[in-house]
Amino acid sequence: MMRVPAAASGPIAAALLAAACAGPVTGRSAMRAAPAPCDGEPVFAAGAERATLWVRNSSEFRAASVAIYRAARQALATGLQDPQWTAEPSQRGDLSALPPAIVLDIDETVLDNSEPQAKMLLEGSCFGEFPERWDEWIAERRAPAIPGALEFIRAARESTDAEGRAVRVFYVTNRECGRRAGSDAPCPQQDDTAANLEAIGLGSPTLADDLMLKAEQPEWGSEKLARRQAVARSYRIVLNVGDDLADFLPEVRRASVSDRDHARCARDDHWGSRWFVVPNPMYGSWLVALGDGLDAALAADPGVLAACPQP
Repeated sequence: MMRVPAAASGPIAAALLAAACAGPVTGRSAMRAAPAPCDGEPVFAAGAERATLWVRNSSEFRAASVAIYRAARQALATGLQDPQWTAEPSQRGDLSALPPAIVLDIDETVLDNSEPQAKMLLEGSCFGEFPERWDEWIAERRAPAIPGALEFIRAARESTDAEGRAVRVFYVTNRECGRRAGSDAPCPQQDDTAANLEAIGLGSPTLADDLMLKAEQPEWGSEKLARRQAVARSYRIVLNVGDDLADFLPEVRRASVSDRDHARCARDDHWGSRWFVVPNPMYGSWLVALGDGLDAALAADPGVLAACPQP
């Protein structure tokens, strides 16, 4: 969904081409002979070439992701021994009777979708094409694991709390349930996502129930709080792992840069102990907060706090 701009020609375009061609290309994912004009419509992910290359090609991304998941594993061990420990601020009261669970986002937290991002950048795909192209990618069921995620989730499933109760892993994702031509399934995206997780070694007997997709239930919209609260009714949520501020906090998805950062600081003690963020420079609510004028955002004060206020 995006045409590669002139600034991305030369070595950047060549690197993107090499990255996109690293895996098999099938169906509509095949490279087009020439990008179709978008007739004034925005192109997909304009300016995201370097961010996409960083995720796909850099050792730094892999080192950061693995380090985050190793730290999360250590924090999980700590949280499992404290029966009142929770990563969900809305979960209150005596939690000792609840078995433990962890919550993870999927895209750019467990599954790596940088391959279709690179291809859509190269093809000059228009923004309006994205829903169809994204659903096609989900249906391929072949996203690889984010570095460190597989080892962390396997270790979590083998862990127990002080009472010997095993950790259950829930995936709260904004992959959206929707009808698909040629399928009778009410939510083929759930089947595809489960198959993808199984393919990378994360199958489990409860996987179908562990997946919580957007619109799977009428009250499950883009905000994830309702789904975390559904988990919290039966489980003590020990950790939350995601790639976007909105994976942890409600009402930040369309907030300003300043409001988002104040919300971050309001839970400063959670980061790195109960909440863990996998870096995703390609897309997210952080980019929505900047608006359409990215040049203006570059020229302006960043709008984030140098340090969180101390109580």
